[in-house]
Amino acid sequence: MLQAIAQSVDGTALRWAAGCGLAAGAAYAMLRKKWDFKTRFEASVRVVEAAQGAYVGLSAARHLLMRGGPLPVVLVQRMAGYLWFDTLYECVLPLVKGTKLSIPFLAHHLVGLAAHGLAKTHIPLRAVTAHVYLAELSTPSLHISWFLKQLGRSRTTLYFVNGLVGAVAYLMFRVAWPPLFVYWNRDAKPWDAERAGVHAAFLMCSAVFWALNLFWFRKLVAMARGARRKAT
Repeated sequence: MLQAIAQSVDGTALRWAAGCGLAAGAAYAMLRKKWDFKTRFEASVRVVEAAQGAYVGLSAARHLLMRGGPLPVVLVQRMAGYLWFDTLYECVLPLVKGTKLSIPFLAHHLVGLAAHGLAKTHIPLRAVTAHVYLAELSTPSLHISWFLKQLGRSRTTLYFVNGLVGAVAYLMFRVAWPPLFVYWNRDAKPWDAERAGVHAAFLMCSAVFWALNLFWFRKLVAMARGARRKAT
């Protein structure tokens, strides 16, 4: 796994990670001055996370609709760079907010970096990665909900509609799509036997992603139920 994580590092990934950091800094400078440091710090990174999710998710959807097949390696490199940036953020945020390190998020990112290291160097895996990236389509709405809540607009129609869209996208692309994709391709044999170990490792990483998404989806459902009971 450590070797796969190391393979995710290259010049393109590092430049993209640095660009994410610069974008977060610019967002911090432009955000509401009356917010305290902790809120502005978190908000600045959420801007980057939402933009990255939209970019990767829409790029993958367009790729699948237009031609399919393996993703361009540059998109995989950029996503790896973003994951390095976000991993650093997940380690720094607890120090800023005085909270505990999120082990599930850290595990998600480390496994993601390993998967990207494998996908970058094995072209057939990038065809599967295109479908994995569809999960990012649910990311922007999650952050928009956070911003609306910070602005005191959690009881508006916009908040409800955005939350509904996000929940449907999360259920569709992060929970339902992975097992459906595996089922529809159960008879496909696109990978050579010589690299069976690499492909098995990639599938294990994907299984971890799906399990974590199920874990977080249950938490989202519990939060929604709690909010509904509180409202009534």
